[in-house]
Amino acid sequence: MRLSIVTPSFNQGEYVAATVESVLAQKATADVQYIVVDGLSTDGTQTVLERFRDVLDHLLIEPDDGQADALRKGFELADGEICAYLNSDDTLLPGTAAWVCDYFARHPQVDVLYSHRLFADEHGRIFKFWLLPPHSDYLMSRWDYIPQETCFWRRSVVERFGGIDPSFQFAMDYEFFARIMPHVRFRRVNRFLATFRQHSASKTSQLIDTVGQREITRVRDLYGISISRFDLQIARLLHIFIDRTDRALRRLLLHRERWRRFAP
Repeated sequence: MRLSIVTPSFNQGEYVAATVESVLAQKATADVQYIVVDGLSTDGTQTVLERFRDVLDHLLIEPDDGQADALRKGFELADGEICAYLNSDDTLLPGTAAWVCDYFARHPQVDVLYSHRLFADEHGRIFKFWLLPPHSDYLMSRWDYIPQETCFWRRSVVERFGGIDPSFQFAMDYEFFARIMPHVRFRRVNRFLATFRQHSASKTSQLIDTVGQREITRVRDLYGISISRFDLQIARLLHIFIDRTDRALRRLLLHRERWRRFAP
């Protein structure tokens, strides 16, 4: 089973090498096609990417109309049975590609999978966890808690319902998930597959309160997703659940690290 991964790139020169290396390392244990599309970065990203040109399946460095347009270009070159995209400041965990391909092979009824989320800082240090409940179409269509960097889907989904909508700048993943969710089977798997890098220059940090909120509202309007008072209460409970499990897991890891220091 072949997995195609697209990385849209623009001005993330500080992080893009780690992203690319995390995907290329997957090739040792899985059939991975890797496509990188850079929109003429001006911060040295192009120089970093040129170092990898000979080992990438495709490297496009040319003007584009933003992240979603870069994804459109990349997926036009993709030929894998499984698809995903990884932003140029996130990373895959070791062995992810092989595990994902094996999971899809063993679970033909599953069309889309995603995992819990790991948060990394600008230095790559893990500082936060999202432990997510089992997938619910009702919940995830209203509140976009699906970690995009951990999400993989069958190519047949795109062939039936279309791919990323290039008219979106921020919520292209939420729009894609909301469009296909009524028709295909999602599964939240009980593991970590990737890391989400949170830093001040990230698109999420810069746009969530402006373009992000407008596009999230646009998706809900487009697919008739209403938010009731009950939904707001459910969202609050989900937030509390994620926050408390994060704190509990970090305490557990801290205790284990302290034990290792003193264990013989």
